[in-house]
Amino acid sequence: MKQALENLKREICSLPEKPKISDEQYNNFANNCVVALMTGGESSRFREVQGSNGTHKNSFKLPNNDTMIEMAIRMYRDAGIKNFVALVYYEANTLEKLLGDGSNLGVNIIYSYDPEHPVGKGGAIKNALVNGSIPRNRNLIVHNPDDVILNYKGSFPRDVIAGHLQGTLQGHIATVVVVEETPYTFSGMKITKGEVAQIEMYPMIPIPTHIGVTVFSPESFEYFDKLFDLNKKSDFEKVLFPIISEEKKLYAVAIPNECWLAVNNLKAYGELVNHLNHNHTPGV
Repeated sequence: MKQALENLKREICSLPEKPKISDEQYNNFANNCVVALMTGGESSRFREVQGSNGTHKNSFKLPNNDTMIEMAIRMYRDAGIKNFVALVYYEANTLEKLLGDGSNLGVNIIYSYDPEHPVGKGGAIKNALVNGSIPRNRNLIVHNPDDVILNYKGSFPRDVIAGHLQGTLQGHIATVVVVEETPYTFSGMKITKGEVAQIEMYPMIPIPTHIGVTVFSPESFEYFDKLFDLNKKSDFEKVLFPIISEEKKLYAVAIPNECWLAVNNLKAYGELVNHLNHNHTPGV
């Protein structure tokens, strides 16, 4: 089974060496980009967490009094990125009450509210482009704050931006951040003519997986104008990615699997709390 999975990995995932950029290149990008915090979802699976009703999961206080959205903001702030837009809908007031204008965190935060109904991630970006919350002449980093980056060696924003800039040299207009493999959450089996020949618990499945972070160049915004309708709910992963992938305009950079935790249910929340108890002190 392991050999078959290794063969699959070689077949479907080939990545270049991690690129490097100069401080000038990085600072130019950082000073001319906006981070969109994708926080409009209902987060229904997170309701399993005791005490989470009545607040958005990204503004939910962790046992150490931190929040996932503040963790994400500090990560970019500490890398020199200061401009944010929160794309909000459900329980938006709890996020705005927590973050304000961002001055307590040393950043600038504005808010883009979905129309009277949720419009999905693709619609939320289009809506922010229409209302001016996302400037059309700036690069955009979209980050789901509940996709938490942990134990990353070096600078996550710098490495992602370096990869995106490398992709733009080849004509790509957007970059997805992925992990090269993810754990299968059940017992994996190799079966030959009905006989179970091998069992492996929770094998790593070598299929690159988007971790909820995407970088968009301004050239991509015209696609949001054309593809997304603010009367409908639609996500850019489902609508936009297949189109620009077919046009060979979608790039990818990878991070280690152990550096990503998608906190969308009680089990993942427990993993985050355990990590914070052993490794993290809230920043300011």
